[in-house]
Amino acid sequence: MEASKAEISAIHMAAEGSWPVVPAERRWGVVGLFGVTLSAGIAAWSYAIGGAVSWYLPAALGTIAMLAGALVGMYFVTLAAMPVSIKYGIDTIAASKPIYGSRGAAFSIFVQYASIIGWNGILIILFGRATANVLQEAGVIGADLNYPLSVVVSLATIAISYFMVIGGADSIRNNSVWIAVAVAVAGGIVLFQLIRQSGWDTIAAGEPAYATGNLQLDYTLGFEILVATVLSWWPYMGGIMRMSRSVRQALWPSMICLGLATGVIGLIGLYASLATGDPDPSISFVKVTGAWMGLVAVVFIGLANVGTAIVGVYATMIGLKQVPAFQFRLSWPMTAAVALGPVALIAGLIPNLFMDNILTFMYFLGVVFAPICAIQIVDYYVFRKQKLHVPSLYDSTCNGRYHFWAGINPVAFVATIVGAVFYWFLLDPVTYENRFVVGDTIVFQWTSASIATIVLSAIVYWILTKAFVIPSRKGGYAVDAA
Repeated sequence: MEASKAEISAIHMAAEGSWPVVPAERRWGVVGLFGVTLSAGIAAWSYAIGGAVSWYLPAALGTIAMLAGALVGMYFVTLAAMPVSIKYGIDTIAASKPIYGSRGAAFSIFVQYASIIGWNGILIILFGRATANVLQEAGVIGADLNYPLSVVVSLATIAISYFMVIGGADSIRNNSVWIAVAVAVAGGIVLFQLIRQSGWDTIAAGEPAYATGNLQLDYTLGFEILVATVLSWWPYMGGIMRMSRSVRQALWPSMICLGLATGVIGLIGLYASLATGDPDPSISFVKVTGAWMGLVAVVFIGLANVGTAIVGVYATMIGLKQVPAFQFRLSWPMTAAVALGPVALIAGLIPNLFMDNILTFMYFLGVVFAPICAIQIVDYYVFRKQKLHVPSLYDSTCNGRYHFWAGINPVAFVATIVGAVFYWFLLDPVTYENRFVVGDTIVFQWTSASIATIVLSAIVYWILTKAFVIPSRKGGYAVDAA
């Protein structure tokens, strides 16, 4: 039986708003889910990540660190964000309200908005640079037009992403399937050609530019880059996974397409950087593979980045819809403009300044998302026994279970701050300095920063919630766990 117009309208309203998506409205099957996650997971930010790892590690150790870090980071994100989104059909922001409070979840909206703007900025700028570099190498343009052209291409890509995302969830699914196939094929060609033309011996002999001389510390730095950056899938997870019908259906797309794919595609950036000595992947492609393979790489980067960008923008838009003014007064196309506007400003006005600080941005992701994942895991599994009260997720009054104190759970913010400060002591994301030293031992090289932060934040949240929140009968813990 065909769905009525009213039913179709209801499905679109749920998929393009903050309301829960019930099982009957979840229209992404296995193919659609694999397509969305693969097109999101394969993106040019992986090249930038691989280039950053090449600063500390050679090819063999870099490969191990990248694959291990990607899977470890994705494990924590999947555990924290996937089951709750699928069970209740809610996005990441709604799922954070039982933690931070009905009003405190504004913090989640901010970090989601800021992180996806940052990642989309990287994606768009890298594609603009790659296009200009290849055309310059082919003699189509001169060096004086490289920067202006890269900006024009970046802005045009933002426009394309806008028109693709305003089609809503069905458009995301349909476009992602063919993009996923294309980027998987093109990515394999680029990686094969890179190894064939450079030779594994040349890649393996490449020297890390900023190795400390302490191999264990260097390995942990490379591992941490992947863990911290993969943790930033947290704000994407709810928007994607709430369209899945079951955890079993979504588990492999999450771990393989979002986690493992980030590490595998990042190997292109790692190998290209070691082969050429240039950490900028778009420049490395041209130097190593030449103009024609550079064109293939540009097509690959373009498809991959648009696929990831539209998924990120969609997740951001769902999060923004948690703001009542956006949910009821701002149309879907206008919400897309709010999500993409800052990216356009970055790509058009300060692309070089932004890209010069990319490693700092990556480490800052660990500062924020490691505590968030830890707190959500403890809250959902330990205290609430995987049960939430859905009406209270949309009730900001004092009658809602997640009102805590004036809509804010101070314990969650204390645990987040403690975790962020601890991360900073282990690894300063600005100076990359390790401040936590016991005798002659750098603690970071044994614990990493993200994993240690997850453990400490979880412990702090558990202790403070048991000591203060639950005895105060705040947060609906007794009822949710019953």
